[in-house]
Amino acid sequence: MPEYSQIQTYIKCDQTNIKEIMHNFINALQECGIKDAELISAFRGLEWEMDEDGSMYVSEGEETKELLVAGQLLHIRPFVMGWTSKSIKELQQSWLEVSLLFWTEEIVQSSFDYVLREEVRSVIWKVMTAFSHLPNQSGVYFTNEAGDGRPWEALMQNDLDDIWMFDAAIINKGNMNYYQSIEEAIFFSNLQENEILIARRERWVKEPW
Repeated sequence: MPEYSQIQTYIKCDQTNIKEIMHNFINALQECGIKDAELISAFRGLEWEMDEDGSMYVSEGEETKELLVAGQLLHIRPFVMGWTSKSIKELQQSWLEVSLLFWTEEIVQSSFDYVLREEVRSVIWKVMTAFSHLPNQSGVYFTNEAGDGRPWEALMQNDLDDIWMFDAAIINKGNMNYYQSIEEAIFFSNLQENEILIARRERWVKEPW
């Protein structure tokens, strides 16, 4: 099984707004050049379902496809997952994780240092920017396999150490106060009016924005 790196954002969601979120997600995929009809149809029909124990859940995106994204042919797996207090007890309501997973071996120069390939850096940042246009309440994170989902979980659990477990992030205005003390030796950063752009130096080599 390949190792994945992922671009992730999180949106408060239930059965009343999931169609709107999926519409926005499909638009974001298409903005990045992903127009696979079968894939788009699967997400367009997504709904919250009832689990055996009576809780609601949602999940879609088990298939990895070789797709053209921002001009690069890469193995990609669009993925969504519903999160409730059953999974993370601190959650007050359900959330939807919206992700794009990449084969790590295709986007890094080597498995020793995990520096991003130069031609892929603009692809990753373009997708992150497209995801930042979604009405998310978390920001957008680019994480490796070890950090998968951890920055958002850390925010929910008020674990202020692990909120930095990402290789890049676009932090929205609602969460900017958590990211005021950026270690400039570790991260590039760019403070804007309504968001903070952050990228880990050892992965990106130079600022991606």
